[in-house]
Amino acid sequence: MKDLAGKLFEAYNCHDTSAVARLYDTDAVHEDITRDRSRRGPQAIADGLRRFFEWFPDARWEPHFQFVDQHERRAITYRLSATLQKPMGRVVACGQRISLRGVLVLELNDHLIGRSIDYWDGLTFQRQLNNVDTEETK
Repeated sequence: MKDLAGKLFEAYNCHDTSAVARLYDTDAVHEDITRDRSRRGPQAIADGLRRFFEWFPDARWEPHFQFVDQHERRAITYRLSATLQKPMGRVVACGQRISLRGVLVLELNDHLIGRSIDYWDGLTFQRQLNNVDTEETK
């Protein structure tokens, strides 16, 4: 049986926001550290992810390493690859490819996610969206 982190990344890669929501506890919080934003509750978390998939409909996460501490908290390193295909605020979509490294920390409550904390590379994201230093984005 897949562990919770495996199920989460599988749901991400299938773009199944309902499956993602089912993995979160009713009072769960998702924190996006880079953007300094939080979402509370499975529906709000799924809604945020649904919006992300509108911008990046080919998004794919590749988890690399998972660390588990004595309290069953998990830290998973990953690489996210995607192409911007719809305008994102003031950023015009012209097929910008992104490839970002990140770490997702999961805290569990009774076999569900109680808190997820996402750390990712915001500077590289901005460079890739703005096509700055294109050699780095390849």
